[in-house]
Amino acid sequence: MKIINLLPKPRQQTLRDESVLHSLLKVITISVVSFVIVIGAQLAVKVYLQATAAGIRTDVERLRQQVSKQENAKVKSEVEAVNAVITNYRDVALVSPKWSKVVKAFAVLPPEEVTVSSFVIDFTKKSITINGISPTRELVIELYNNILNDSKEFYNIDYPLENVATPKDISYHFTFYIHEDLLK
Repeated sequence: MKIINLLPKPRQQTLRDESVLHSLLKVITISVVSFVIVIGAQLAVKVYLQATAAGIRTDVERLRQQVSKQENAKVKSEVEAVNAVITNYRDVALVSPKWSKVVKAFAVLPPEEVTVSSFVIDFTKKSITINGISPTRELVIELYNNILNDSKEFYNIDYPLENVATPKDISYHFTFYIHEDLLK
């Protein structure tokens, strides 16, 4: 089937132009409406995202402060524990006598042939008890005299007679006291 248009040519042209104009207006209207809807949706999403981001920033800051407080408390407790250990060590070091000075002062006193098998320091009494073996009685007496003559560091040495009862291979023992200055 064929359609025949009997309208005059200028009128036919006008109808075509109107049809094109009408289609063009539809396209423009649809485009403008779509553009407004898209821009409106974008603005709504932007407002939503900004509100959500502000809420998240607030939550993050609150959590950061909470974590900071917890970490600070943890670090503070660790520092306090370490400080307590250091303070305890320092207090013990200050109170404890310096035994190395005592040992140094005593080390030069025994004669070379005399063996000291036991060297016991009593902190509370500030005393030293030594035991050992000497090949001769004279060396035991020499050890006794060396300790007795070192009155700057040691005092009040006992003199058990069993130390000199036999002339050879003597098992001896002495107890004497330490001057306070040697312990500092």
